Amino acid sequence: MGRRSAQGTKVQGLGLNLATASIIVPAVGFALEVAMVAAFLFWGFRQGSPWNLVLGIGVPALVVVLWGIFMAPRSARRLPAAAVMWASLILFLLAGAALIAVGAVVLGALMLVVAVAYFAAEWLLRAR
Repeated sequence: MGRRSAQGTKVQGLGLNLATASIIVPAVGFALEVAMVAAFLFWGFRQGSPWNLVLGIGVPALVVVLWGIFMAPRSARRLPAAAVMWASLILFLLAGAALIAVGAVVLGALMLVVAVAYFAAEWLLRAR
């Protein structure tokens, strides 16, 4: 009677059990990371020449390097969990805004909505 399994525990606000949410939320986070890099690539290459090559290659490369150093799960210099959450939200929102800035309004808005939903879900999971 006093036992509770992770599968039976519901995550308040998500409508999922803890085991399912623990799989889906990180998968969405990884998809957002890939979409962020793609958004910065797209944004950079849509800029005027000669900056399109510099921004199209440089910005995504800089984001990937900084992410790997400070935000990757196994990084030796990983920021605290709260800082990683906020920094990732800011980067995802910037990527969505970059898409909107170059005319990909639907993709940009979708990225903004998914980023905010991911942040809320991640926050709810951390509160458990």
